[in-house]
Amino acid sequence: MNGERENRIDLLRGLSLLLIFIGHAEFTFSATFQQSRGFSDASEIFVLLAGMSCALAYHRPHAGLQVARPWKRAMRLYAVHLLLFAIMVTVSAMVIMAFDRIAWTADMTNFWQNPLHHGLQALSLSYMPGNLDILPMYVVLLLIAPFAFLLHDWSKTFLLGLSCLIWFIAGLGHINFPNAALEGRTWFFDPLSWQFIFVIGIYLGARMKRGQPVFPYNKLVFAAAAIFALAAIPANLAIHLGFMASPFGELHHQLVSKINDGPLRIANVLAILYLAWNIPAVKAAAGHPGLRLLCLAGRHSLAVFSVGILLSFGAVVLMTLDPDMPVALQLLLLAGGCALQLVIGWWLEARKTTRAQAASYGLHRTA
Repeated sequence: MNGERENRIDLLRGLSLLLIFIGHAEFTFSATFQQSRGFSDASEIFVLLAGMSCALAYHRPHAGLQVARPWKRAMRLYAVHLLLFAIMVTVSAMVIMAFDRIAWTADMTNFWQNPLHHGLQALSLSYMPGNLDILPMYVVLLLIAPFAFLLHDWSKTFLLGLSCLIWFIAGLGHINFPNAALEGRTWFFDPLSWQFIFVIGIYLGARMKRGQPVFPYNKLVFAAAAIFALAAIPANLAIHLGFMASPFGELHHQLVSKINDGPLRIANVLAILYLAWNIPAVKAAAGHPGLRLLCLAGRHSLAVFSVGILLSFGAVVLMTLDPDMPVALQLLLLAGGCALQLVIGWWLEARKTTRAQAASYGLHRTA
């Protein structure tokens, strides 16, 4: 790369953050909306882009084992995760005291039965209510990133092959980490499975860093990606709504498993990203002033994502207290939540710019 920031990553990541918020908020239309984007959703796009960003930020070719920066980032994510957990516990306690009932979901219904035990489990990432096992997945992925860099420098084919094998074995054998907060008693995002899409992102990000094309254009591949991505939308929605049975029968659940990141989900997200990278309008949109707020949200993804998690949790509580909430009010909450996340991205960027200008002014005065 020539040092210029790839705005398409920021744009797609910012869009993914808003889509994740809508899915997590559990509005009456959230589930249908979640299924209306094909076999994959914003989670795959975000993890794939996270792998690309990880390579761009931390990978130094043939520099040996590079653990300091990615592991430091992993520890920061761990701290943010614990902070979010503490906030959600506090909110749930306030709801209980205010309404004298279990008026929250997010799989915290049994936390207060043994808060000390579950609190200790939370520290070891073995008690994570719904929507709170996303950052821990990134913690695991960042911990393995230095080893992925090392294997990448030795053999890209071996790295992708090994990652694919681990994904296949974990999915086939349902190998996962324990999570006492969920009904299935495992992580909702199995890191052993999701590492595959993250490693693919690392491979693509390393190509970008070397100045190589990420997704070289090919007319036949572009047509196949377009057909697959477009056909997946009505097909998945029809299956979800019960209008048609899956042609894959009992195998369909495994093919689209979100826990194990099924193969249809991976193929779908790769098709979407291939199209995004080869449609000139997407690149133009990423640099358009009208979409700058969306790009800024993607640029400051950790803070925006964390705010989105809290906002979605608040929406879940409100929907639980008022299951018959008018759709108009739900849409108002949706719009307000999205707007607040965009404002957070803008504010953080403005603060960063102000600090950079102050530092530059200080250096100038010293000189």
